Amino acid sequence: MLLLTLMVAASCLNSKNDDTSSLYSDAAITNFTFSKLTRYQHQQTAAGNDTIIKTTISGDSYTFCIDQINHRIYNSDSLPTGTDVSKVLVTLSTYNGGTVWVQDLEEPELLILFDSSDSIDFTQPRKFIIYANNGKGHTDYDVSINVHKQEGNMMTWQLTDEAYTEDENSAQLPEGIKQLLGGCSTEQYALSTDNRLMVSRDGGTTWQEDLLDEDPALLPVQDLSLTSYPMNYADNTDYVVLVGNRSTDSYPQEKTAVVWRKIVDKGAYAPEGQWTYIMPRANNPYLLPRLKDLSIVKYDDGILAIGGAGIGGATKTPWSQIYKSRDNGITWKYDSTYQLPSGFNKDATKVKMSTDGKNLWLHCSGTGQVWRGMLNKLGWEKYEE
Repeated sequence: MLLLTLMVAASCLNSKNDDTSSLYSDAAITNFTFSKLTRYQHQQTAAGNDTIIKTTISGDSYTFCIDQINHRIYNSDSLPTGTDVSKVLVTLSTYNGGTVWVQDLEEPELLILFDSSDSIDFTQPRKFIIYANNGKGHTDYDVSINVHKQEGNMMTWQLTDEAYTEDENSAQLPEGIKQLLGGCSTEQYALSTDNRLMVSRDGGTTWQEDLLDEDPALLPVQDLSLTSYPMNYADNTDYVVLVGNRSTDSYPQEKTAVVWRKIVDKGAYAPEGQWTYIMPRANNPYLLPRLKDLSIVKYDDGILAIGGAGIGGATKTPWSQIYKSRDNGITWKYDSTYQLPSGFNKDATKVKMSTDGKNLWLHCSGTGQVWRGMLNKLGWEKYEE
């Protein structure tokens, strides 16, 4: 009997030691992703007919933020327009194996057990409820999948109430200077009366001839425009682009504008920069046409250019299109994103472009029109993470 009692006691002890499971009161979602989604885009064929393009969006491209303090789950980078979120397959993880329920859209008091194989309608925010595996606690999350309502690469234009009049009575120019061109953060540039490119490093008080890497005869002397911007991947450095045309008297049949660029290193011990002529290659079909009254501006991820009628060998209609350079002035292509606004009066004698970073402005001499345009994506606000 004593031996049997010891055997039973040993058996119970071993059984107790083998049971290592535990119950927890914490309830949280720790990971949230979705599978592939379908996007429908309306496009126009070459024949002018409307068609719908169906594409697929991978959930791996979009990260969801899980705000454990405010109990929100959302994608800060919105999905593109036309994405169908009415049937979404979700994969998620919970802390300590909590059970997930989803509140019904039509009957909020009804909870549906989450199943990763069942799609969920996210056309409006949904509430997810996670119960701890000991049944004593739960956490509610408001879950939303954000979709853009506008196409990002589309310009929206508005004709302002402002009437533009070109200021013909500009400030008196410094002696020997024919035209002020603009500048970067540390230098100002101008064209001298004898067509030399000048630089000032003291705010325009004194001027000196700037350095060139090519024959000064290649410099533009009319229809000039300049823009500058910080260089990508190079701290404390500006990139300056100058475009314009050579003399129509000396070069009557040229077809393309001339483009120069300068890299300005603002470091204390940096060498003095010089202007580099961007030579037009014979195999480059995307050169900037020789247009009257050229105007360029840095906008979004490139440089935009517009001009009036073609000069010399360039036969172009005035203000017919906006050109874009994505490679700092080497190639200039028509970009359908930058359509001139409907109602733009092409009787303008000159159009000057400017930008405040988000908005693109067209100031039109002769017609007085002032247009404000913006790429939709530049006006989007990201959801706070």
